[in-house]
Amino acid sequence: MDSQISASFIPKKPLDSGKPYREGGGFGLFFFIALFIFIVSLVAAGGVFGYQTLLASSLASKSDSLAKAEGAFDISTIQDLVRMDSRINNAQLLLQNHVAPSAIFNFLGSQTLQAVQFVSLTYNLQGGNSATVVLAGQADSFATVALQSDQFSASKVLKNVVFSDIKVGLVGKVTFNVTATVDPSLINYTKNLGVAQTLPQQSAPASGTTPNFVP
Repeated sequence: MDSQISASFIPKKPLDSGKPYREGGGFGLFFFIALFIFIVSLVAAGGVFGYQTLLASSLASKSDSLAKAEGAFDISTIQDLVRMDSRINNAQLLLQNHVAPSAIFNFLGSQTLQAVQFVSLTYNLQGGNSATVVLAGQADSFATVALQSDQFSASKVLKNVVFSDIKVGLVGKVTFNVTATVDPSLINYTKNLGVAQTLPQQSAPASGTTPNFVP
């Protein structure tokens, strides 16, 4: 046996499996994900900034338009118009709530029979602009009193008409009292502005007699 034969089995060349070794492959994927998120964030930030800029520009434009519109009107004139509108509204409210008791006389003058005389009248204003009236009258007969009662009962503006204390007086006249409630439409001032014709439609006096009212 040759003593010079080497017994070493250690290979002289490094072992090579033939597959390249990629160090840091996981780090590269993380880098691309982070880069993508960064780019998306930049785009989103740019969009938000652009939208804010657009809003600011739109607000400035509308503010300028409003300032020009306000400049087209005189502030003192606008204030005068506002005060005038308030006064007109108040005046309309006062007129709607104002009453004209004189319309009662116009009504009685058109609805009192010739043979009937009213010698006194009192009225009391009630809530809702209605009124109650108390009349004292006299007629030539009981039949005339009955006709006058029918005349008032047929009215659209007198409610709850009651004839009472009907009796023969000292001078042979039939005396009586009348109580009734006046509808607000009769004494409403806005419906009686200077014209007696604004009274509601009434039936003509019975028996062809002419009106006769003595306050």
